Amino acid sequence: MAPTWGDQLNEDAFDVYDPFIERTGCPYLSWKGRAMSTGEISLILNFWCGVDHAIDNNYRAVLFLESDVFLRDDFTPRLSDMVKLLEKRPWDYVSLSDGVGTHAVRKDLNTTSVFAPTGVYPPPHSFPFRCTDSMLFRVDFLRRIRKTAFPFRECLDWELNYQLGTHGGVALWVEPHLVEQGTCKGRMLTTLPA
Repeated sequence: MAPTWGDQLNEDAFDVYDPFIERTGCPYLSWKGRAMSTGEISLILNFWCGVDHAIDNNYRAVLFLESDVFLRDDFTPRLSDMVKLLEKRPWDYVSLSDGVGTHAVRKDLNTTSVFAPTGVYPPPHSFPFRCTDSMLFRVDFLRRIRKTAFPFRECLDWELNYQLGTHGGVALWVEPHLVEQGTCKGRMLTTLPA
């Protein structure tokens, strides 16, 4: 699903990526926004290509997985458990991994065990995109944020935080997480800067 690679981009990328765009009342969310590599820009363009595919095909939900993720051995039954839990509450986005090691507060279980039952929880802060390695979206929500997707100024996870806040989206985290980010956890090598 990756039609665009960083080495294929030229100055036309600045038609959609504007690192200096003004957003009233919104500071720059990350230091990286003004200095993205062409690989990072292409990742964003490929994400929106996937969004367009989901919208054009009238999907109800779509799961995005980066190429360097590791799924739990019991991923399928836990994903099924999570979907059943989501049927009972409002949601627009669910993070399936712990990203950079952050976790939701599980007051109902008072445990951080990876063997605990699957649950969905609000994130502990207002910037719920931990990284973009494994994301479940309602396509209706993607239709809303697609209208304000361009130009973008932040890397994808921070840009999605901005879009979520702008459109009043509901974010949840699954615990224990179902996916592990291979590069961030040192299970795979990368040439991208951290």
